[in-house]
Amino acid sequence: MKSYKLIDLKTVLNIYPVSRATLYRQIKSGSFPEPYRLGTRRSAWNLDEVEECISELKKVALRGNGLGC
Repeated sequence: MKSYKLIDLKTVLNIYPVSRATLYRQIKSGSFPEPYRLGTRRSAWNLDEVEECISELKKVALRGNGLGC
């Protein structure tokens, strides 16, 4: 069952320890899920999507085939 728990940027960076700039670069390139806009100055990510992406990135890194979710 899919969870609809949303997490903020600080939480994303705690579970996926990259710089803020790297995270947004990966979002722009399509290798990390885009956030949901909750207003003009607030964004959040779906926890399941983030965990799935991180898992996929780990698999790709082990294979050595580049980045991508």
